[in-house]
Amino acid sequence: MALTAKKNPAAVALGRKGGKKGGPARAAKLTPEQRSESARKAVQARWSKAAQPAPMLDTSKKALHLCLERIKDAKDEKELRRLTEELQKIVFHRQYQNAED
Repeated sequence: MALTAKKNPAAVALGRKGGKKGGPARAAKLTPEQRSESARKAVQARWSKAAQPAPMLDTSKKALHLCLERIKDAKDEKELRRLTEELQKIVFHRQYQNAED
């Protein structure tokens, strides 16, 4: 089971303070062309993530049974939640496919 670490509020505040100063300071040192290129790269990175197609979901009976078996063997709550969501997707897609037929 994974332990969740509590963040030190003082460390968080100090990091935020440095981040607030660092971004504008870095931008002030860049030329307009460099800032434009940096912004262009950021936009391309965001759009490339959004443009990737979702992987095909296996909705076969075998996939359904494997998912149920993994739910039985799940060790922690996070894994159980993820598998339950996967099961819901499989069932929804199977119902959708059956409705189309």
